[in-house]
Amino acid sequence: MLANGTVPERTPLSVLLYHAAMTRSQSLSSFADELDIGAISLRQFILGKTQRPRQKTLEIIGEALDLPVEEVRRRMSYIPEAAPGFGDWLDAHMKGKFSRAKLTRETKISDGALRNYLSGQTLPDSDQAQRLAEVLEVEPLEVARVIVANEVIQKGGEVAPPGSSADEAANEVSADAIEEAAPALGAATLSAALLGASSASHDESQILGLWRQLHPQARRATLSYIAMLLAER
Repeated sequence: MLANGTVPERTPLSVLLYHAAMTRSQSLSSFADELDIGAISLRQFILGKTQRPRQKTLEIIGEALDLPVEEVRRRMSYIPEAAPGFGDWLDAHMKGKFSRAKLTRETKISDGALRNYLSGQTLPDSDQAQRLAEVLEVEPLEVARVIVANEVIQKGGEVAPPGSSADEAANEVSADAIEEAAPALGAATLSAALLGASSASHDESQILGLWRQLHPQARRATLSYIAMLLAER
């Protein structure tokens, strides 16, 4: 959340969870212990790899973020926007203000850790990210957004184009999926499918959100099946 307590409309669940750990000045492991959902489970949520969350887990997360469960589910389908590499981002915010030695002193983060952040070798945990946000005087949610986007990319996940809304990203993914399936479809069917993608209903958006969480092999299999069904209509 921002300083005024509001939750930005298009912020993915992954970023909100990381931000929540930051504002508590907790590492992700400590935050997971507080929530009693397990560190691995929390990291799966942050990476957007959770596919069948338990209702109880969603309720716990909703309570921690002050969101209803349906809102938690909706935000699970959002993917983070692309962001600069964290090393470049950090270097840009240090320029003219902080040497590495000064930032080490003020954040109490080791010089070796900062060196690794700047070189892109590692990313800060949420408690360290909060210290960086405070010292650099950057909105914590912005720091969370950049770190989560970098983490997702490093783990082979997907991010949305900069400045795009979650719904726009869903439509782009939908259109890409249809284009991959195009060889099995006729031109008329493809056009109709694309029209449907640009005006997806709530149910369709949920399906697209689940599709984005599938492994690439599972996506290809799903596309082939959809193409087969469309071809048989």
